[in-house]
Amino acid sequence: MELKITKNFSFKKLQSKTWEILDEVSSAYATKSEQDSKQKIDRGLRKLSPLTKEIRKKRGQRQTPALKASGALYKSIKTNKDSLEMLSYGKLHNDGFTTDKKSMIPNIKIEARPFISVTIKNKKEIQKNFIKSVKKALKK
Repeated sequence: MELKITKNFSFKKLQSKTWEILDEVSSAYATKSEQDSKQKIDRGLRKLSPLTKEIRKKRGQRQTPALKASGALYKSIKTNKDSLEMLSYGKLHNDGFTTDKKSMIPNIKIEARPFISVTIKNKKEIQKNFIKSVKKALKK
C-alpha cells in the first residue's frame, strides 16, 4: 500500500503576502473610522451645556450637533493611507480634558465625547475580508 500526501496551501505564499494583507486591514479600519466617526457626530453626542450654547450663540455658530460648531474638526477627519487624521483637538474632545490656566475659562473639566469609532458591522466586514485574504494567500 502506497500513501501519497499532498498539500494545497503554501505558508511561503502567505508570508510573502502578509504585509500587503495587513496594509489592507489598516487601510480599511482607517476608512471605516472616518465614515463612522463623522456619522456619530452627525447623529449627535451628549447634549451641549448651557454655557457652550451661549458661547456658540455669541460666536454665531450652530447650536447642534456637538463637535460641529465651525465644522473645522469635522472637515479635518480624513483617511491618510492606513491612518485616521484630524485636527489635534479632536482627540482631546474624544478623550475629555481639563482647560489650562491660560484659557478663557481655566480649570473647567470637559467631559469626553467619544466619537472616534468603527461600528461592529464594519469591524465584522473588515475581519471577514481579512480571513478571505489569508485563505486566498494560503492557496497554491
